Amino acid sequence: MTKSFIAFIIFALAFSANPAKTAEFQGITMALVSLSLDTQLAPVVAQQAGFFKEEKLDIRNVTIPQGGAIMIALLTSGEAQLAITGAVSAVQAISRGAPITIVSGVFDKADYILMGARGMSNLNDLRGKVIGSTGAGSFSEFAVVESLRRKGNLIRDKDYTLVTVGGTAVRVAALQSGRIHAAPVSSGARINLEREGYPVLLEIGKAIPEFPFLVLVARNEFVKSDSQKIASVVRALERSVKLIRSDQNKAVALGRAYGLPGDLDNQKKYVEYIADSFQLRISDENINALLKVLKIDRRPEEFFSDVLLKKALQK
Repeated sequence: MTKSFIAFIIFALAFSANPAKTAEFQGITMALVSLSLDTQLAPVVAQQAGFFKEEKLDIRNVTIPQGGAIMIALLTSGEAQLAITGAVSAVQAISRGAPITIVSGVFDKADYILMGARGMSNLNDLRGKVIGSTGAGSFSEFAVVESLRRKGNLIRDKDYTLVTVGGTAVRVAALQSGRIHAAPVSSGARINLEREGYPVLLEIGKAIPEFPFLVLVARNEFVKSDSQKIASVVRALERSVKLIRSDQNKAVALGRAYGLPGDLDNQKKYVEYIADSFQLRISDENINALLKVLKIDRRPEEFFSDVLLKKALQK
């Protein structure tokens, strides 16, 4: 089964409730890689606050949770023109020949919080303990190892053991069961763990701030044919980011009006944790930092073009 065919199936299922509207849609489809607020909030606020409309844009969001390959297929097939996705997956896809370009940032720091077992109070408590990560070679694995080296002078396999556990839900369960003594989790998962008495040992994103987390990517053909529209999208998202940073309560209210699911108190706390990490500005240095970590020996300008970003933010 080809990626294009898979993309078609996902796209058709996503809009099967109104196929006529799908067939007639002439605007811009933006694919979102996650249901979490760090992915959803900026485009949703731009939609609800009228920022897209003021830029004369008709934007439709399609969420493909944990669907990196499917998302790239959507872009490649032309079913989507833009996507908000993980910076690591975007760089890896481009290195393998995906016809896409990073055009701006969205979320500038890794949304990973290192949570410890009950009773721990600082990084020294991790000595001799077991930490769980997503998997070998994953960004979360790198993020844990590098942040602990920088902030705790802790070295893997000498001061602690790092084991493969799986996704966030599995890591949380392993921490709660006592199978591991610490794990990186998202800000969303942090909320409930803190309420249950699990301590925050390290905000990983702040320890490795040069590595972007989420980026806006565009189909290369769309960059060539509609660069002005992309600049308009970036301008609208920049206004959204400013609103999120300056008025978190309004941002949450707009998200809820759009229909983003979740408990109000949890959403407020989540946005409180992540608001400052929304950032569209990104540089060659940020991309180069990822390339070095991923051991991709290529130039950052092959992955990222700052032309539209500068054009959008200077207006």
